[in-house]
Amino acid sequence: MRKNARGIIGIVAALLCVGSLSGCGAKSTEPSAGEVADRFSAMKKYDVKPNGNITTVTTSKSGTFYVLAYRDDLEKMKAESCTVDGNPMKTSTEDLNYPDSKGKNLFTFAQAKIGQSGDHKLSCNQSGTANLKALFEATK
Repeated sequence: MRKNARGIIGIVAALLCVGSLSGCGAKSTEPSAGEVADRFSAMKKYDVKPNGNITTVTTSKSGTFYVLAYRDDLEKMKAESCTVDGNPMKTSTEDLNYPDSKGKNLFTFAQAKIGQSGDHKLSCNQSGTANLKALFEATK
C-alpha cells in the first residue's frame, strides 16, 4: 500500500511540475477585449491632414499623442515629419491598431509625450497618404 501511495505522489508531483513548466495556470499578459475597448474609448481622436496643416488640440492633462496610418502606408511614414508644438515626434514604441469607420485598421508610427495640459499644435508633413489619425491618451 505504501509503495502505491509513493508512486501516486510521484506521478502527481511530476504532473504538477510539467504543468508549471508549460505555463498552465499562468496569467496572460494580453489585455482583454474589454480592457482594449476601455482604453480606446478614453482616448481623444483627431483627423490629421498629411500636408503640414496644423491641428490645434486642447488637453486637460499630460499624456501621449500617437499618430496612425494604414498598414500599406507605414513604410512611407516618417515619425520625425510629424511635430507637436514644433518638436519632432519619435518612432512609436506602442503597438496600437485602431479601426476606422470602414473596418480598416490604422497603426501607430509616431508618438510624443506631452508634459502639461493646454493647447498643443500637431502637424504632419507626410507624402503618400491621404489619411492620418491622431490619438491622445491622458496620463492616469
